[in-house]
Amino acid sequence: MNKYIVSLCFAFLALTGCSRLDIAFKWADTYIASKVDDYFDISSQQSKDLKKDIQKDLAAIRAEVLPTWIDRLKEIQKEVDAGPLNEQRVGFYFSLFMKDIETINARFSNTAVDFIATTNSSQLSFFDKAFKSKNSEDMDKARNLSKLQKEYRNKYNDYFEMFLGYLTKEQKAMIEDSVNTSPFPLELKIRNKEFVYNKFLKEKGSAETMKAFVKDYYTHPAQYDMPEFQTAFLSYQKNLQTLVVKVLASMNEEQKKNLRSSLNEKTAQLEMLAKRG
Repeated sequence: MNKYIVSLCFAFLALTGCSRLDIAFKWADTYIASKVDDYFDISSQQSKDLKKDIQKDLAAIRAEVLPTWIDRLKEIQKEVDAGPLNEQRVGFYFSLFMKDIETINARFSNTAVDFIATTNSSQLSFFDKAFKSKNSEDMDKARNLSKLQKEYRNKYNDYFEMFLGYLTKEQKAMIEDSVNTSPFPLELKIRNKEFVYNKFLKEKGSAETMKAFVKDYYTHPAQYDMPEFQTAFLSYQKNLQTLVVKVLASMNEEQKKNLRSSLNEKTAQLEMLAKRG
């Protein structure tokens, strides 16, 4: 069931990283349902019900999470105006972001449970094949280190440029060094998916135990992870925080202006979304 959870949570987070948050919220239900369909081959009725439930979850997130994000962005704006964020403050905001993921996970838990209760044996078999096929593809990707590093380098560049407008040669070199020395532990992540999935398989015999597993995993996902993946992921996070600190500390005046403008824009978008709730 791990892939369904990944689809719901991380697809939403990926959407919220785009430049227009209103568009992200508008299409999130369709995007997530399409990802679920890739793994379960769901019926039109399941898709309709799933989108309806996701819309309810997003409405709750809009009411519960967005006000917090608005206040946080305003706080970050004040700190940026006062000077670059140090490693302690970046770590603080990273920890808040991880708590946000937990909150979003928990909000989708009932939707995940309700959905898994509607699946039949054919769909679970489809999921098993799709999961293994995708994991095999991802493992091939993880082992092509140069291509993987290029992908993450481009991803980091895009995210920084979204807030700073552009990157200097020095900043691009910082990103290059971070990608090369502290790569995302993708291979361990894939093995961790398999590890969690095997736990799910043990609960698949009974509908009630399967639902209980999904509910608990949504609420406390970290307790199901491999210890070595947790260690590697925490190390990756720490190195990413260091990169953020270095890039922010090296901003020129134009980039600082762009960052303030971007933070103001994101805050205004969140305020508009919150009012629509």
